Amino acid sequence: RSTKTRLRFLRRLVFAIVLFVLAMIALSQFTELKRLAGGILASTAVLGLVVGFAAQHTIGNLVAGVQIAASQPVRIGDRICFDEREGRVTDITLSYTYVDPGDGSHFVIPNQLLVEGVVHNRSTEDTQA
Repeated sequence: RSTKTRLRFLRRLVFAIVLFVLAMIALSQFTELKRLAGGILASTAVLGLVVGFAAQHTIGNLVAGVQIAASQPVRIGDRICFDEREGRVTDITLSYTYVDPGDGSHFVIPNQLLVEGVVHNRSTEDTQA
């Protein structure tokens, strides 16, 4: 559910940004408002740069989540070993992968670390080798 809510929010945010940029471009067509629209667009670009740097890890986790969904190196139910910890994957979201080591606790791996690190998926081992 929370993934759907996040995607809905992200879709609405992108739509609002596109509408805002289009409105500023339309305003810049009027000679009297050209300087105002240019200033607003420039300050919006700086704001976007600041937000981009601030959300760098979050965006990285989201991109890694999409990469995991596409390539599926691990799936829910797989037994994995990551960073000297072992357990069964219980959930994979866009940002995090949840693993149950079997002792009643859970550990959470940010997807960016999962994509960049070495994961030993014991569920896909070839027992005939």
